Amino acid sequence: MKLKVAGGVLVYILGFILVLFLSFSIFILIGFLQYTIFVPDNYILWIFKYPYSRFIIIIVLYLFLVFFYFFFRKHRKKTQITRKRKALRIGFIATNIIGFYIVFSSVTVITEENIIDYSFLHPQGKKYDFSDVVKIDAGVRGYKFYLPFTHNRGDFYYKVELMDGKIIDLNDEAGGYDNEDEHPTFVLNKLDTRLIKMGITKESSMENFHYTTESLDRMYTDQIKSILERK
Repeated sequence: MKLKVAGGVLVYILGFILVLFLSFSIFILIGFLQYTIFVPDNYILWIFKYPYSRFIIIIVLYLFLVFFYFFFRKHRKKTQITRKRKALRIGFIATNIIGFYIVFSSVTVITEENIIDYSFLHPQGKKYDFSDVVKIDAGVRGYKFYLPFTHNRGDFYYKVELMDGKIIDLNDEAGGYDNEDEHPTFVLNKLDTRLIKMGITKESSMENFHYTTESLDRMYTDQIKSILERK
C-alpha cells in the first residue's frame, strides 16, 4: 500500500517537472518562431506585446489540466461521445487555435527605418514611419495593487502613440535586440534621441524613478534616467 502511495506521489512530482519543462520549452519555441517569421534582418529591437506576453501562464495551467485529465482518465468510466460533446470539443480546439494565433502574432519590430506592428488583424505587418509617431509617454510604474497579468512596481515604460491612435510600449517584453551586448534601454535611449530631434511631443516623469534601483544595475538605470530627463 505504501509503495502504491509513494508511486502515485512520484508520478505527480515527475508530472509537475514535465509540465514546467514543457511550459519553458513552449515559451522558447514561441519566441523562436516569432523571431523566424516576423523579424527582419535589419531589426534593432522586437517586442512580444503586453498583455499577450503574459498568457504563458495560461499555457502552464492548460498543461496542468491536460496532465491531470489523462492521469485520472483511467478512473473515469468510458462514455459514448455524443454529437453535442463532439461539437463542444471541436469548438474548444478551434477557440484555442485562434487564441494561440492571437498571442503568437502579437509582435512589434523596430528597424532603422520604421516600426512594424503585427497583430491578429494584420499578420503581414502594418508599417509606420517614425514620423507617424505623434506622442511619447515615458516613466516608471509606481506602487499599487497588481494582478498576475499586470506590470510590477519599478517597470520602466516607453509608450509611443501612432497617428492612427495605436499605443505601443516599446519596453515591454523585449524579444531581442540587434546587438546581444546591448540592453533594450540602450536601444531606446538612442531611439528617444532620434525621435526628440524630430520634434515629437514627449511626456515623461521621474516620479517613481527610484524604484528602478530595486531590480536594475546602475548602468541601466542611468539610461532610463537619461530618457526621462530628455525633452
